[in-house]
This record gives sequence, C-alpha cells and structure tokens, in this order.
Amino acid sequence: MRFADYAKKLLQIAELLNSWVASAASLDEARRVKIARFATQIAETLARAADALRRLEADPGDRIALATGVREFGRITGYIETIVDVMRHHLDGRKLAGVKRRLEQLEDPNRDALGGAHTLRLQIDRLTAAEGYFRALADGLSA
Repeated sequence: MRFADYAKKLLQIAELLNSWVASAASLDEARRVKIARFATQIAETLARAADALRRLEADPGDRIALATGVREFGRITGYIETIVDVMRHHLDGRKLAGVKRRLEQLEDPNRDALGGAHTLRLQIDRLTAAEGYFRALADGLSA
C-alpha cells in the first residue's frame, strides 16, 4: 500500500472514531480514561510519523526517518484495535464493522511506495489532521 493511501485510511479512521465521542460518553469512567489515553498515544505516534515524513521530504535518503515512519505506522494499528476492543460492547455492530473494515485495509507502507514531493506533503497533512482528530477524541472523553 502506498504511504498516501495509508495516511488517507488513518485519517478516515480518526474521523470515524472522533464521531463516536457521544457514544463513548456512556462508558464508565475507567473505560473513557483508557480510550482517552490510547487516543493521546495515537496522536503522539501520528506526530512522530509526520515528523519522520518531514525528514524524508527534506532528505529522501534518510534511512532512520524511513524506519521511524514505518515503525510508527505499525504501532498506530495496534492502538486503534485496542480502542475498538474497549468499545466493542458499547457500539452497534454497524459502527464496529466500519472501523474493522478500515483496519483490515491497512498494510504496512513501504519505501518503494513513497511517491513524489507533492504526495509526501499530502501524507504529512493527512497525518497531522488525524493527529488533531485523536487529540479531540481524547479531549472529548476527558471532559
């Protein structure tokens, strides 16, 4: 999967999870805190992934930045799966099916699929937007 497609899927998942704030309000406090913590961790991971792509944008040969980006993308999927698992009994099947379908479409992006400078900029923008959605999710659950 191309990095751009991966970043787009992450943004779609972030938008979807953020729309669940009202549903998550009915969770007990311990579960809300757990989801908020994971949403914050995802946001921080997205920030690191975007930073790695910015470094790749500046120096396409930066192998450390590439490894960091791939590692952070892999970590994100695990966090999202944990959030879905915590919310499993509190969401209707349609909502869960939507995010599971998007998660199944995620594959580890690879270096050969980076694309040009414009594509890289778009990926960075999508990751930054997804970071904002996850921070909003954490804020909404913490309020």
